[in-house]
Amino acid sequence: MLETLVEHLSGPNSLWYLAAAYFGMVLGERLFYLVARPGVYNNADGLCSIGLNLMNSVIGLLVGLAIPFAISVWAYDHARWFTVDTLWLALLIAFIAHELAYYWEHRLGHRVGLLWAFHSIHHSSNEFNHTTAARGFYLDGKLQVIGAIVAAMLGVSPGVYLAVVVIKSAFGIWNHASYIGDLGWMETIFATPRNHMVHHANQPHYIDKNFSQVFILWDKLFGTFEPYGERPVVGLVRPVDDNNPLTAQFAGFRQLAEKMSTAERWRDKLAYLWRPPEWSHDGICRSDCPKYAQPIIAAE
Repeated sequence: MLETLVEHLSGPNSLWYLAAAYFGMVLGERLFYLVARPGVYNNADGLCSIGLNLMNSVIGLLVGLAIPFAISVWAYDHARWFTVDTLWLALLIAFIAHELAYYWEHRLGHRVGLLWAFHSIHHSSNEFNHTTAARGFYLDGKLQVIGAIVAAMLGVSPGVYLAVVVIKSAFGIWNHASYIGDLGWMETIFATPRNHMVHHANQPHYIDKNFSQVFILWDKLFGTFEPYGERPVVGLVRPVDDNNPLTAQFAGFRQLAEKMSTAERWRDKLAYLWRPPEWSHDGICRSDCPKYAQPIIAAE
């Protein structure tokens, strides 16, 4: 049965399964709000998130799936050190490889200026729901391919890895759910909706916390865990109120360009590409920095 499941999830219909999970959860959540909390759901924001998802899907299939899959196939065929024939062990290795790749790529996406311009689109929604899960820029998250390469070199077939990615991505859609409350003991182990809402919040003590996709234990291990306390206020510190997907897509780039334009020297302009979002060449607080508790360090 496990072999059949992996075969289906790694086959040509894998993306359809993931799309069904996304739109199924979006529809279910919308119906829940319609019945239980009428008038609360922000339809314009949700449609913007869905529009961003559809805009990025075509390019994302090539950049985010086809190319990484081809690279992992090459690594498996030509550079693997072992061959893992036991399915449960291959699934475990694939899971850990993707979890670590997801965590560190996600963390870099918050700490490198250019990568934050890519990733900030995901945080640009002022709502926290299932539609937000697929809100993003097509170049965001692509360093996660390292996990696929490592898994392939350790002898995990690309098909098994893809099946794990599909399941974990479905979990990542689920944990963008504002209607789910405290899940008790699960809060200490998993990246639950409450834990992930903390990640989307713009209060200073919540910024750059809870990067994990499935197990929150990685954040506890690497010192980036913050428990749910004060009700999170989601969205960017400098909010994006434009619900047009064509303009919301480039909100992060606009904010980055505005910061770069304040510097006269080219080395300062370029430093905004690799310095953290709160960094400033002259020590003046701009756009992202109010969300950070640490002082701003100006260039020498």
